[in-house]
Amino acid sequence: MTLVSGANGQGKSNLLESVYLLAIAKSPRASSDRELVRRQHPDLATHTRVAARLVRGADSLRVQIDLARLPPLAAPDAGDAAGTAGEGPLQKRYRVNGVDRRASELVGHLNAVLFTASDLEFVYGPPSTRRRYLDILISQLDRGYLHSLQRYQNIVRQRNRLLRLVRLGNSRPDELDFWNKQLVLEGQRVTQGRSSAVQSLSRLARPAHEELSGGAESFDLVYRPSVDVGDDEGAEAFAESFRRVIVERLDREIAHGVTLAGPHRDDVLVLAGGESAASYASRGQVRTAALAIKLAEAAHIADRRGQQPVLLLDDVLSELDATRRTHVLSAISGYEQCIISTADPGAIESRFLADMSRFVVDRGRLSSG
Repeated sequence: MTLVSGANGQGKSNLLESVYLLAIAKSPRASSDRELVRRQHPDLATHTRVAARLVRGADSLRVQIDLARLPPLAAPDAGDAAGTAGEGPLQKRYRVNGVDRRASELVGHLNAVLFTASDLEFVYGPPSTRRRYLDILISQLDRGYLHSLQRYQNIVRQRNRLLRLVRLGNSRPDELDFWNKQLVLEGQRVTQGRSSAVQSLSRLARPAHEELSGGAESFDLVYRPSVDVGDDEGAEAFAESFRRVIVERLDREIAHGVTLAGPHRDDVLVLAGGESAASYASRGQVRTAALAIKLAEAAHIADRRGQQPVLLLDDVLSELDATRRTHVLSAISGYEQCIISTADPGAIESRFLADMSRFVVDRGRLSSG
């Protein structure tokens, strides 16, 4: 375990964000990539590079992400569409061993699990938060899932556009047939991937939750698809149910101009003691549930990849009572690499501190502590 300490605002979270950025090709904090590049004079190009060398036994690999905020008059083919209010375009490049790759080809080389205070949003937040969590987790492990998810998202966009054209009388309803078939095909793959992951997370989270809560209550995660297949979870049963739902809701979809069923409308139930944690659990119980889910995520990745992920704990230990801190530190101490940030190293028991490499962050600079 590596401990990174420092006062608030010195850059501890930036360090952990950088590692996780290399794992999932997106920032877990910024709403857009443009926020990752330091703002300077609007007529100057500014640049951010995040890179790491991954070492597994005798093998090593270099992964790298470059982001450049270009001047407003830069050539239009230099990157993404121009920004707002006179900002230039943003160029983003991914490299593996110096070779340009797509984002989907970068994801999966580095597996990481990030613990933050915002993990409570998995319980309290909207369904989109839980869907995004699952998509990030599964995409790190299964490139085929990532491709299916990307295709599904594009299908929904194209189908929504066509639904609006049908509503306006500029297209015929039968033109939806092609997109309906694709929606069912990719939707089934995404739903099955998520359902399988939730079953694994639920199984792995139960013992972690029992340790953290002292066995006070049961714990379960349940995937709730917007397409009801009853007790039959097979691919054909899902496809048949999905086709039926599309027919039943077509008039409503045309009226609203949006696709009303599919993985983009699914949810995950978090149950503590058989009840919805979001509705009935205390904040302490929700925090316990969130920690159990994160520990389960780490175990799930280790099971699927045959190698342990890097664990990133971003100033979460100080928010836990002594008993939960001990349980979490005991659980993560068995992992090969774990980076923990804190503004209060004194909150960590000496027996754990003795086994940690220690660094200090001050005004964005890292030094031995």
